[in-house]
Amino acid sequence: MANLNGKKGSALHQKVQEAEFEKLKQEYDNNKKIMVDTEVPVFTPHGKKKQRVADVAAFGTEKPFPFVKVVQVGKTDEDGNPVKREQEAIEDIEKHTEIKVKFVNYEDYETNANE
Repeated sequence: MANLNGKKGSALHQKVQEAEFEKLKQEYDNNKKIMVDTEVPVFTPHGKKKQRVADVAAFGTEKPFPFVKVVQVGKTDEDGNPVKREQEAIEDIEKHTEIKVKFVNYEDYETNANE
């Protein structure tokens, strides 16, 4: 079924993305050298795609703008693993940024919101 919201994701995806954004924003609120944003481009020249978009990211404000934290919001398969497109995005982002990506399943977010 086509997503009426396009690249922004479903309404639930957007809600969870905003909640994760607020968490990171609060975590880095007093650190002027860290910026938090949504829909952050991550260049992945040697990945499956040349560029990915992090749903939420905290990164340094000074060049080379290093990533500090990245959160991807998506769905999981029947085994509880991120769906293939999310797995590939996570792999590309982790390879490029050298940090572990936090994955949040938006379908289970209400029950796991305190993690």
